[in-house]
Amino acid sequence: MRKVVTLPAWSLLAASLALLACTAPAAPPTEDQHNEPPPDLSGPAADLSPPPPEGDPIVAPRGQWTWVDFPDSTCNEGTPTGIGVNWSNSKNLLIYLMGGGACWDYTTCYVLNTATKGPIRRQEFEAVVGNGSLRGTILDRDLATPFRDWNLVFVPYCTGDLHSGDHDAVYEGGGQRQTWRHRGRANLVAYLKRLRATFPALDQLVLTGSSAGGYGATLNHDLVRRSFPRAAQAHLINDCGPILIGDDVPRLLRETWYTQWRLDRTVGELCPECRDDMSKVLGRLSALYPLDRLSLLAFTQDRVIRTYLGGKSAGEFEAALNRLASQVLDPLPNARYFYIRSESHVMLFQPAAHTSQGVRLLDWIGQQVGGDAGWRSVRPPF
Repeated sequence: MRKVVTLPAWSLLAASLALLACTAPAAPPTEDQHNEPPPDLSGPAADLSPPPPEGDPIVAPRGQWTWVDFPDSTCNEGTPTGIGVNWSNSKNLLIYLMGGGACWDYTTCYVLNTATKGPIRRQEFEAVVGNGSLRGTILDRDLATPFRDWNLVFVPYCTGDLHSGDHDAVYEGGGQRQTWRHRGRANLVAYLKRLRATFPALDQLVLTGSSAGGYGATLNHDLVRRSFPRAAQAHLINDCGPILIGDDVPRLLRETWYTQWRLDRTVGELCPECRDDMSKVLGRLSALYPLDRLSLLAFTQDRVIRTYLGGKSAGEFEAALNRLASQVLDPLPNARYFYIRSESHVMLFQPAAHTSQGVRLLDWIGQQVGGDAGWRSVRPPF
C-alpha cells in the first residue's frame, strides 16, 4: 500500500480537545417534561437495525462539565474512554464529535501518527476543561450561539476511523506488530444507550463535529437520529468534513477505509452504494429524514483536507467541492452549505469570526436550527 500523508497535527489531542469546557445551568430533563407524541420514523428507515437499547440515564450536576466513564468504550490502544456532558433545563441536545485525523496502516497510525491516540480519560478531559480552551467555540455558553442554553455532549476521538469503524486491525511494520482498535462506531453505540435513556424525547437534536468529527457526524447521523425517535426536530452540521463525490475521495483510500475500519458493517447498512460513492449517504439521509436540516461548512481550498485526500491542489479541491454542491447538495430540499474561499480548516472553533458573502456563520446556523424559511446556501462566485 502506498504511503499517504494525511491530516497534520492541527487536530491532535491538545488542539482538538479545545472544544471541552464551560459552565451554565444544567441538569437532565425529567420524565414529565417528555409527553409529546413521537414523530413517525417508520417507512424507509424501518428495515434498518434497531437503535441501541437503553442503559441508565446520565445524572450530572448543573452548571458544569462532567466526565462520564464508559467501561464498554475503547481507545485505539485498549483503554476505556467516555464523554463530557453539560446539562441544562432545555429540551434540546447538541452532540459534538471531536476531530483528530485518521489512520489506516502501520505508517499512518504509528510512524506519521496522523490520528489522535488514547488514552483520553477523566484527567485529560478535566485538564482541558480547566484551561479556558472553550472560549469562543461553538460550546461556549458565553457566546451568542443558538446552543448556549442547550444540553451539551462532547464525544472524544481516539479510534482513527472518523467515528465510524468496527474492526480491530493488526498493522505490521519496522519489525513491529500492533493492534489498533478502530471502534468509533461501537463507542457511539455505547454512549447512545445512556443518552437515549437520559433524553427520551427532545424538542431539537443537533449532531455536529469538526474535521474527522464532521465526517463522523454525517456517517452516523442515521444511527443518532434513530436513537432519539421522539426528537421533534433534528439537524446535522458537518464542519469541514466534506464527503466528496466518487473518486474525488481516491478509490484506494476509500477501499482501505472499508477494509481496515469495516465501514461495510456501519455505513454499509444505511448506504450499500457508498463504497463506490460516499456522497450517496447524503441523498439517503435526505430521503430518510426529509424534515431534518443537513448542512456542510467548508473552506474551498482547505489545505488540511486536500492533503488528507491524496494531495489535491487548491484548484482541484475547490472544483470537487463545487461539484458536491451543484450535483449533490443543491438538488436535496433539506440540505445547504456555507462555503468560504480560504485554505483554513474548521469553523466551529471560532464561529463568530466567520462570514461569507456578507452572511455571518452564527446567523446562518441560527437560521438552520430555527426553521427559517430563508435559510439558503452560501458560496463564493466560481
